[in-house]
Amino acid sequence: MFNTREIATQILTDIYLKFEFFETAVLLSKNFSRLNQRDKAFVRYLVLNTLRRNGQVDKVLNDYVKIPIKKKNFYILNLLRLSICQILFLDIKDYSIVNTAVEISKKYKFDKFVNGLLRNICRNKYKILQNLDHRTNIPNWIKNDIIQNLGEETLDKIAKRVVSEPYLNIKIKANCLKKRNWEKLLNGKFILDDLLKTQNDGLIEKKPYFNEGDWWVQNISSTLPVKFISRIFNNVDKSKISVLDVGAAPGGKTFQLIEENFNVKSLEISQRRIRRLKKNLQRLKFDTEIICEDFLNYECSDLFDCILIDAPCSASGLMQKKPEILIRDKEKNIEKLIDKQQRMLERSEQLLKIGGYIVYCVCSIHSSEGSYQIETFLNKNKNFKIVEFNDIVSNFGKYLKKGMLTIIPDDFGRNSEADGFFISILRRIK
Repeated sequence: MFNTREIATQILTDIYLKFEFFETAVLLSKNFSRLNQRDKAFVRYLVLNTLRRNGQVDKVLNDYVKIPIKKKNFYILNLLRLSICQILFLDIKDYSIVNTAVEISKKYKFDKFVNGLLRNICRNKYKILQNLDHRTNIPNWIKNDIIQNLGEETLDKIAKRVVSEPYLNIKIKANCLKKRNWEKLLNGKFILDDLLKTQNDGLIEKKPYFNEGDWWVQNISSTLPVKFISRIFNNVDKSKISVLDVGAAPGGKTFQLIEENFNVKSLEISQRRIRRLKKNLQRLKFDTEIICEDFLNYECSDLFDCILIDAPCSASGLMQKKPEILIRDKEKNIEKLIDKQQRMLERSEQLLKIGGYIVYCVCSIHSSEGSYQIETFLNKNKNFKIVEFNDIVSNFGKYLKKGMLTIIPDDFGRNSEADGFFISILRRIK
C-alpha cells in the first residue's frame, strides 16, 4: 500500500523525468486513482506547491547536499524536493514530514541520509527562508524577457503571485444571474457583473448547479477578448456578425459569443478537445457549428466579420496554474510556436472581410508571442491597423504598449486574480 507522499513523489518524478504535464502524470498514476478525494487533494497540493517553489527548493538542495544525487536515485531527489517544500512553505508538522520521508527512503536504503539532511534543514529553517528569493522559481527564458519588457518590479509581482494557490473564476450564464444567490451558493465574490471568484478546491463537478449547466469556469483574462468584440459591434445586430473562434476548446469564448448572439463558428484541431467542447456545450444547452480542422488549411466560401485567434503558445501566463511550465526549457520549442502564430495571423488575413477585425490573444506574457508577433504582422501587412484600447482597459491590466494589452498574473480591479494574457485587436482597412 502506497501512502500519499509516495504517490506524490512518483508523480513529481514523472513530471521531471518524462516531461509530463501535471494532469497527464496524475491521470497515468494508478495509485493516485485509488485514493479518496481528500487524499487526492493532498497529493495535488504537495506536487503543485513543490513545482511552484522549484527554484527555491533546488537552491536549498544545492546548499545542503554536497555530493550530487545520482540520476538512478532520482526518486529520492524528488522525495527530498517534496519534503523540503513542506518543511519551508507548507503548514505541516516537521516531525511528520521527516518521519514519513525516512520511512519511504528505507526501501531505497537512503534513510540515514534523508533523516540527517531533513533534520538539518528543520534546524535552519528560519535562516534558510531569509535567504530565499521568489524570483529563483521563474525560469530564465521567462525571467529575462519580463525584465527587458516589463521591468524588475513586474517580475517581483509575478514571482510572488506564482507561488500562491490560484483562485477559480466562474462565469454565470446571463439567464441564470438573477435566479440565485451565487455568492452564497458558490462561496465567492463577484469581480465582474457575471464573474465570480471562489476557492479552487478541485471539485468543480460537485459545485452547485454545475450539472444543470448554469455556469462554466473561465478566468477573467480569458473573458476580455469577447468583451472587447462586443464593444466593437455594440450598435449592430450581432446575429448578423460572423465570428470564427479559432482554438475554441474547451469553449469559454464560444459560450460568451453565443450568449451575445453572435453568428459563431468554433474551430478546433484536436478531436480530444472537441469531445470536451461538445460535452460542455451539451451541459450548458448551447449550440454552435464545430469545425475539426487545422486553421492553416481551413477553407471557407464566406469571409468573416471577426476572427478570434487563441493561438497555441508557451502558456507562460499560466505558471501559477500549470507550474510544470517552470521546470521546462521551452526556449527550445518557442521558435516553432512563434512560426505557427505568424502563419495563423497570415491565414486570418485571407478569411477576413474588408473592415473586419482580428482579435489575437495568447495565455503568454512572453513578448515574442505577443507584441513581437503583432509588430511583425503589421510590418508585412499594410492593409491592417491596430485598434487602440479605450478606457475600459484601466480595469483590465496596466501594461499597454502601442495599443497592445499585456495582463500579468497579479491582482487587479476589485481584487480579482488574472492569468497572464496578451490581447491585440487589428482591423483590415483595405
